[in-house]
Amino acid sequence: MSLEHVRGQLHAEWIALNPFAYQPAINDPSVFYGDDPPDAHLVHAIEEARRLGLKVMLKPHVWLRRANADEWRGVIDMDTEAEWQAWFTSYGKFILHYAAMAEREHVALFCVGVELSRTAIEREADWRSLIDQVRERYSGPIVYAANWWEGYDRVPFWDAVDYIGINAFFPLADSADPSLAELRSGAKEVADGIEVVQRAVDKPVIFTEVGFKSVTGTSVRPWKWPRRFEPAVNVEEQSRCYQAIFETFWSKPWFYGLYWWKWYSDLDRGGISDGDFTPRRKPAEHVLSEWYRKPVRSDRMNPAQ
Repeated sequence: MSLEHVRGQLHAEWIALNPFAYQPAINDPSVFYGDDPPDAHLVHAIEEARRLGLKVMLKPHVWLRRANADEWRGVIDMDTEAEWQAWFTSYGKFILHYAAMAEREHVALFCVGVELSRTAIEREADWRSLIDQVRERYSGPIVYAANWWEGYDRVPFWDAVDYIGINAFFPLADSADPSLAELRSGAKEVADGIEVVQRAVDKPVIFTEVGFKSVTGTSVRPWKWPRRFEPAVNVEEQSRCYQAIFETFWSKPWFYGLYWWKWYSDLDRGGISDGDFTPRRKPAEHVLSEWYRKPVRSDRMNPAQ
């Protein structure tokens, strides 16, 4: 079973579970949810994780059904104020549904949004209202998952949540197949930039997503999804990227943890001929296991502070 492998072989302590909603287009205020996955399946996964000693972050996502090449959830934008209010009402029903589930199922961390960059930057009051509504239904800590680019450093409501969440697909190098030393240098530059924001906000940081495909050049454009015509599979570059992230962030007292994109429930996925994000059956999986055996520093920030 995948969760048993994650706990027993990788020594992970947390997982993220991602229910999905669908929006017809970037300017359509309707958000539909409920069957991806069905609630019963999601609750079963939460219960199995808890049985194995895994803590869960419940992290609902919005996907666009129709989008042009330059459109994604980060540029969702309504044409009128009435449509904005309709969008927040529709999105709020989606989020509050899972916030209530998180409370019932004793979920350890709840994510109120993922990479909704324009809405976060331009609609601060609406987000603060939604966060207040979430807290009425869910008593645990809350995170928002900001995009790495034009996102995490511009969120105006970090004070209203418990963690700075970053979907951290930062480039670590300028050219393909870099050495570990080059990747360490790139990761340090990323950490220095994040620390500026962290000090200003004074909240712990979580990588709500971080990941690298196992192809040549993944360190240059980690955010790119796999396509049919990809560069050559390169599991070693992926592994070095994982190592550089761990070496750079593991000891930071303000860094609370990271969720790798992505781990499939099907343990047959992955392998050394696979160019996808998963580390399964690749050298990166061994990097995960080695680091997750290490103790956490005792001086790590207290998120309750």
